[in-house]
Amino acid sequence: MNTPTTPDAPDTPDTPPLTALRLDPLSRDDPDRLGDYRLIGRLASGGMGRLYLARSTADGSLAAVKTLLARGGIGEVERRRFAREVGLARRVRGEHTARVLAADPEAARPWMAIRYIPAPSLAELVASRGTADEACVRRLGASCAAVLLDLHEGGIVHRDLKPQNMLLPNAGLRLIDFGISHAVDVTRTHLTLGTIAFTSPEQARGEPSTAASDVYSLGATLFHLAVGRPPYPETGSDLRLLALVARAQVDPADLPAGLRELILPCLALEPDDRPRTADLLGAFTEPGRAPGLPNAAELRIPDGWRVLIDAYEREGRQLAAVGPHFARPTIVTAPPRPPSPAQPAATRADRTMPEPASPGRPGDRHDRRPGEPGDVPRRFAGLSATGWRAAAKAGTALTVLVVYALLLLAVLAVVVAIVVAVARE
Repeated sequence: MNTPTTPDAPDTPDTPPLTALRLDPLSRDDPDRLGDYRLIGRLASGGMGRLYLARSTADGSLAAVKTLLARGGIGEVERRRFAREVGLARRVRGEHTARVLAADPEAARPWMAIRYIPAPSLAELVASRGTADEACVRRLGASCAAVLLDLHEGGIVHRDLKPQNMLLPNAGLRLIDFGISHAVDVTRTHLTLGTIAFTSPEQARGEPSTAASDVYSLGATLFHLAVGRPPYPETGSDLRLLALVARAQVDPADLPAGLRELILPCLALEPDDRPRTADLLGAFTEPGRAPGLPNAAELRIPDGWRVLIDAYEREGRQLAAVGPHFARPTIVTAPPRPPSPAQPAATRADRTMPEPASPGRPGDRHDRRPGEPGDVPRRFAGLSATGWRAAAKAGTALTVLVVYALLLLAVLAVVVAIVVAVARE
């Protein structure tokens, strides 16, 4: 299925279909553009927002654009949370995170554009290509710890560390999605629970989270990379899983012996019993190697992982090469991949969560520049759908007015009759 095209976005039939990136075509309730970014397709959807692949109208560069959805419109609470997320994301520095390019939290549909990284997540790599060996898990652990150390030294706690939020391009690990992060100098009035299988016990109990909470989530993530499942027995119930997490009741079966002394301390019940981020970086760094962030070649990733990583990057280059003329490649909507049998439902919710009704395209008309094409309305008997809705509302209002007028006349008639009767007596 192809994405809708516009006059300045012709089809490119000679371009091979995109399959690794798994872009979903834009639907009728998606905007054509947000700010200075023209949307190409959906990267992901969740209960409160959508993530689009977009192209800058200024220089043709690619970006991932996140926007909010809310039933009945965007309220002030959602808008404040989004503005806070934008502010925190702008504080995150370094090449191993997704840099914010532009944002407008005050728009009718708030949005934020971040650097697009054409790479699979660790969750996708495990689900479709299998687990990593011990050496790869160690080096990925060192990479994760290095990125976390930069965040924690800057006073930021991620709070939603999980395989879905870690991308792996050939250049090395990238950490994304700071949607529920917080800074230690920002007053918080509420807590948000991350994905249950990778959250910390204190978060599961509704207690404040700290850098030690990220350490726990890192341990759960590395366990998943090595074993293919989170560190808990299968429960079939989110509530039972939440109870296991709150007690840190992990199931270490199948975890390789060489990784137990590194991963299990991260999964300690009490935050003070877990290693500090700096100590964790030293523990995962192999003797003779300088602490740092290795690229994919140095990670010794499985061959199956490399095939998928290369496919993502190849298709990313293909998209980038289209240039600033907004030609859209053919997008193939692949059937959903079957979930990993060992992966609980709580970790597969990112692309399958039910979505609330969107405000729709009309709310984004302010984002279009004068003269740019918008949606072509469907017409019947000379009126578009919007015109027919307006006519229906006008007809309803007129009917109500006529009914009220008739009732008033009836009341007046009764009053006159009574007055006449009294006068005759």
